[in-house]
Amino acid sequence: MTTVTTATRDAAQSRRIRTTEPSRHLLPLRLVAAAPLLGIGLAHVLVPEAPMRPLVEAAGFPLAGVLAPLAVTAELVAGTLLLLGLWARIGAALAIPTMLGAVYTHVVVDVWPNVDAEEPPLMLPIVVLLIAGYVLWRGAGRWSLDARHTRSVKQPGV
Repeated sequence: MTTVTTATRDAAQSRRIRTTEPSRHLLPLRLVAAAPLLGIGLAHVLVPEAPMRPLVEAAGFPLAGVLAPLAVTAELVAGTLLLLGLWARIGAALAIPTMLGAVYTHVVVDVWPNVDAEEPPLMLPIVVLLIAGYVLWRGAGRWSLDARHTRSVKQPGV
């Protein structure tokens, strides 16, 4: 009888998270989801007129001082992971609550505190949310760092 060590269990869990289907169509989907996550996340960091905190407060979320930087960090990390296809399921898992919050904000906020022109389109967070759910289900696809890692790791018993 063999015992499974913690390292072996961790490696198996890591392999399951990074396993992906060899589908090519996931690359453009990941790029479509990553671009707004990174773009909006960077705008919240770099553009002084677009901080996240007023949006969080306008939506009525609690602990705006804590939640705002967490949301921006989640956007940036999720966008980076989806763009590279590196731990893409984790990136998708970060994008889902972020986009649910964005959809909720679109629904409840009447006057956007950070937008001079018009409110951003509601369809954007919905599309990113759907793509993130799909990547969470299917993985990062053939052209990703996850696929490259999965191919380079020798499967037990192979």
